[in-house]
Amino acid sequence: MNRGIRIKKNKKNFIFFLSFVFLILNIKLSNSLTILGALNKVSGKISKIKIEDNSETNFGTLKIVVKTCKKSLPEDPPENSAFIQIWDTKIDKNEEKIFSGWMFSSSPSISAVDHAVYDVWVIDCNISYIED
Repeated sequence: MNRGIRIKKNKKNFIFFLSFVFLILNIKLSNSLTILGALNKVSGKISKIKIEDNSETNFGTLKIVVKTCKKSLPEDPPENSAFIQIWDTKIDKNEEKIFSGWMFSSSPSISAVDHAVYDVWVIDCNISYIED
């Protein structure tokens, strides 16, 4: 009789454990907002662009996608890095990828966007660990 109670208890614990693991794997633990600076060289206008991870936005003829953004630990030198992909949309709706890689806020010239009209750089990463 005790063995039957123990098996039922183990089944309940196992089911609870599996549901807990499933829940943890499916919850997005952090949400980051990347702040980019963008310059239109023709008009001289500087804009701040705020974009979430795995989202896209447009700036002029550019389509900007931020995959992820990382901020350095407080005890390390300040650094924000973001993996960004940028496409230039032509008049005939063709998109040409002009940038794909990591950008760093401390040294934007290392990974600069090569475009005749626009410049894009990383300013900051705001990371929130609470699901909104």
